[in-house]
Amino acid sequence: MNGRKPFFVIIAVLLLLVLLAVIIVGRSMSNAVPKSADTVSAADPVHAAGSAEASAAAAEHGRQDGERFEEIILLEGMEEAVRYEHARNESLGFEIDYDYESFERRGGAERECFLSCWDDPENPENYLEVTYSAKDADAVAAAIGALLSNTYEISRDDSFRLERAGGCIRIDASADVGGKSMPDQLQMVYIIPAADGCRIASAHYAIEASEGFGRRFRYMMDTFSPLPVRGEKQISDERALSAVKHCCHISDPGLARVEKSGEYPVYWEISSRGEREIVVLYRSYTGAQIRYHIDPFSGETFVTEFVPGITAEETRTGEVLNLWDYSF
Repeated sequence: MNGRKPFFVIIAVLLLLVLLAVIIVGRSMSNAVPKSADTVSAADPVHAAGSAEASAAAAEHGRQDGERFEEIILLEGMEEAVRYEHARNESLGFEIDYDYESFERRGGAERECFLSCWDDPENPENYLEVTYSAKDADAVAAAIGALLSNTYEISRDDSFRLERAGGCIRIDASADVGGKSMPDQLQMVYIIPAADGCRIASAHYAIEASEGFGRRFRYMMDTFSPLPVRGEKQISDERALSAVKHCCHISDPGLARVEKSGEYPVYWEISSRGEREIVVLYRSYTGAQIRYHIDPFSGETFVTEFVPGITAEETRTGEVLNLWDYSF
């Protein structure tokens, strides 16, 4: 009996070791159990693709005014990391991303400009300017084309597409009249249609900067997007003055020469301003005081005239017009 004790002891020890090994392995396996199907790893290809799409959507539609980020662009055949800032202008109704290390943002309710940081801000050569017009895109494009045709040989593309804004009209002014030479200053104008009229983005750049600034403006324009209409558009004081002046020059071709000579006093000013009427006074070189009574919402305008020493009082002339037709 005593001779068998070592044998039973050895068997007991072996069984104890086996049991201990089973417990250790079991614990290791429980620590290695995969995550629940409800928990998807960020490294998962499907999840990563979904995250990328969500980020792209947020980048395209959810940026706030002044928000900054970085993108890679291709410039002169080389990749370049560009630092952008998101710009929203509720008054003009658009948003765009611009390279804040290359451009300075200026403007406000009537126009927004992105000027080259290396240019004289009082006389810039390379800049992108955005304005608004209540008129439809085709009418605005026709007016701008006619104006540019005095200096440039223009090319108009009615089916041009921007990445975010979609279809628009693009006017390329990169050749002198006759098309035999290139001007020192080039222009590329985009007229983007919207429910409340259109947005006009005009890129100006020197010929020697056409590859650099021209490409930068092109990338910026692909981020351009009109904002939803938030309310009724109205003519501001600044726009009323500009449009009346434009109207006067059209009706009197010799006015520019008289104005430039300085022989006779000629000026325009806001005579009065109410909620439903802006009155612009045009003091003609003939001495007549001509007032344009403008509905700032509809643009409907009638004209009155008073000539000191000749007429007894201010009277309507019978001339009526819509000031939106002279504002772009």
